[in-house]
Parts: sequence; C-alpha cells; structure tokens
Amino acid sequence: MKRISSIKKRWSMDQLITGIELPEWLEVLQKNEFQVDTTYAHRAAWISALSVPTTALGRLEDARYGRQLAAMEIEPTPLFVLGHWRSGTTHLHNLLGRVPQHTYSTVYQVVMPGNFLTTGKVLPDLTGRFMDDTRTYDNVKQGWHEAAEDEIALAKLTGLSPYISFMFPDKAPKYEKYIDFLEATAAERERWKEALRYFLKKIMLATGGKRVIVKSCTHTARIRLLLEMFPDARFAFIHRNPYEVFLSTLHMRNHTDWENFFHLPEETWEGQRQQQTLMLGQRIYERYLEDRHLIPPENLVELAYTDLVGNEMAVMEAMFDKLRLPGWDSAAPVLQRYVDGLAGYQTNKLKKIGKKEQDAVYEHWRVLFDAFGYDRQYPPAPRLAAPAAAAPADDDHPSQAETLDPEVVGRARAAGMTEDGPPPVDAEELPPSASARAASAPATEESST
Repeated sequence: MKRISSIKKRWSMDQLITGIELPEWLEVLQKNEFQVDTTYAHRAAWISALSVPTTALGRLEDARYGRQLAAMEIEPTPLFVLGHWRSGTTHLHNLLGRVPQHTYSTVYQVVMPGNFLTTGKVLPDLTGRFMDDTRTYDNVKQGWHEAAEDEIALAKLTGLSPYISFMFPDKAPKYEKYIDFLEATAAERERWKEALRYFLKKIMLATGGKRVIVKSCTHTARIRLLLEMFPDARFAFIHRNPYEVFLSTLHMRNHTDWENFFHLPEETWEGQRQQQTLMLGQRIYERYLEDRHLIPPENLVELAYTDLVGNEMAVMEAMFDKLRLPGWDSAAPVLQRYVDGLAGYQTNKLKKIGKKEQDAVYEHWRVLFDAFGYDRQYPPAPRLAAPAAAAPADDDHPSQAETLDPEVVGRARAAGMTEDGPPPVDAEELPPSASARAASAPATEESST
C-alpha cells in the first residue's frame, strides 16, 4: 500500500504517550506489532528513554502513597463534562474546575500520571519555560498547570483508549471498542475503571480532597461505565452546531495527528481521517442519547454552546443550583475574574464545508440534529434561539429547559444569539468579549485571527 509522501511536524516531540511507563509502553508496541517507521524512530527513542526514569519514579510513588490511596474514598463524587471535541468542553471544564472547591487534571498530571505527586512541585517549574504558550491548533493558553483531558493519562495507564489509534493509524479498528467499552472484555473494563479511580484519587490527594471536574470527550459514550463506578456522579453535556464541530475537529486533527504518528498513514489518510471522525462522533452521540436516561435527572445538565458563550456567569449559577454544587458565593468572584481575563482571545476561522461533507455529517450525526433541533441547512437561517423545551427529550428525561433556569435561556436569547451559532468560526473556547466579533466574521480559509 502507498504511504503519504508529504510529511508534517516530523520532528515534533509532543506526543500524547509521553510519560508512559516502560511495561505499558512495551505492551502498546507489542499490540501494534512494533510498527514504527524510521521516519519517526526518534519519537520511539524519546518515549522509550523517558519511560525508564518514569517507571522508577512511579514505583517510588506507589510505595510512598499506595496505602493512603487504597484507603481513600472518592468523595465528593466527580462531575463529568461531556460533549464532542470542539463543542466548548474545554471552556466549560475551565469554568467548573477553577473555583476554590473544585479541581481538574492538569497538563502535568496527565503527562506524568504515575509520579506527579512526587515530581509535580519541581519539574513543572524547571521545564515550564520550554512549553509553547498556546495549543498548536488554537489559541487556548497552555501550561503545566492548565486543564487537560484525563483520557491522555488513562491511555498511558492502560493502553485501552482510541487515542492510541491516532499514533498507529493502521491499527485504528482494534481501538474502536474502547470508545464505549461495550465490546471490551470484563478484564479490560475492570482495568480501565481501576486506572480511573487511581488517577482521580491522586488528584484529590494532591488538592486536599476537592471535587474533580473530569473532562474527556470519550466519556460521553461511557455513561454506563461511569455510573457503575459513581452512581451519584454529576454530568454536564454541552453541544454545538454539528457542522462546526466537524470542521473544527478536522482542523484540530490536522495538527495533532501529525504530532503523534509512529508510522506514516496510507496515501488516502485524509479521507480516512474524515470517515473516522464521522464514525467516532456517531458512536459518541448515539451512545449518549441512548444512555442519558440512566442518569438521575437532578444530576444532569444539558446546554448549547451558544447559551454559554457571553452568558457564562448566569449559566454557571444555574448549573451550581441544578447540580446542588455548594459554594457559589465563593466561586462567583473567581469565575468573574477568569471570564474577564479572556478578553482579546483570538479564534481560528475554518474552511467552508462542502455539500458532500455536509451530507455526510447529517447522515452520520442525524441523532444530534434531531435531539437538539439543529438545522440541516448551513449556515442556518438567522433566527432567535428557541427555548430548550423545543428540543425533544425522553419521556422520563429532562429537556434543556428543565436542566437550566429558563431565565438563563431568556437572557441568552435577548443577547441576540442564534440557535445554531455563528458562521464557521472555530470558537470552542470563545470568551464573551469575542462573541460579537465571531458572530459577524465571514467564513474564510483556515487561519489564525
């Protein structure tokens, strides 16, 4: 088979698997038949070399904290932020995780899940100046202490993650079962659950027992698994116009895939990437909509990205009330300072979506269109946002109007937001100061604005 000839980011050393311990790294390599191209041999060498001290530090940490972690209870239970990549999950993660009584997994913790209790007070300060100020695919702030997806840590601790498929694209089909774990073995499910408990306990130990705000988009398909572990967990699901999510996800993957390859993909990789994105999103959306009724109604909030942006404080207050999260009075000033600090954020602009792509998105993600009333037309015809009660819901499941204070939706409508969001601007993390600019920005080729 022919391999792609134009190589990007060959010398990038920013792999998701960085920080894995040696036994798990060898297991990943073995499962993927040691398929590492000479083009990326330096990446494998770097990961392998780092895995040796990482393993030693991990063993020391387990010896030091193992009994304490084993005796810990995960209480209060986590709050899981759900939603597809590029739907506003990171913005919501930051809003919920920065308040005094909450915490989240940081970049350093997901890079070094086995030893961050031991090294987390030293290495980030020594190495932070070598990090880029923003993520490679948007202008979201990056640093060792910024929020990060726990899926990155779980991929290293277990190897049971669809993220591994981004590194070994030839082997992608074998990792599809780890999106929702419904086809995984009982042993794999238990290994994954134990790893999540281990990681969450360590975060809580590092932060004095604070509630962990957990955000990994793959968890959107894992409600059954998460409820087995945490029956009283809280959930916040955020959704965004499907066409914008698709375009933005492809834009992100055009950067992150190249940073993570260990072998060159096939010549038809770009088309495969689009199909994989559609399949992954379809499985996530279908599983969420099938299983959301399992969550006690008082433990779930659903919101649209357009209801959140520009209205963060009101939405957060309603969410604290709905999910019975204590401490709003102390959280509000912290959140207000954070929201005010987002002024001047620069968004990406995305390529226009073609008719063929538009049809494919509608075909694969039809359940999302139907569940939340998104228009098949794109850009959608301008109109005021419909109250969330218009979105269909299961008979025994609250609609968005029931999960958020109606006054919040009303204020969002009064602010002139449209139901399906602005033209194709990559505004996942869009702060309120930028919302007006994004709403009026024309669609252009991908560029940083």
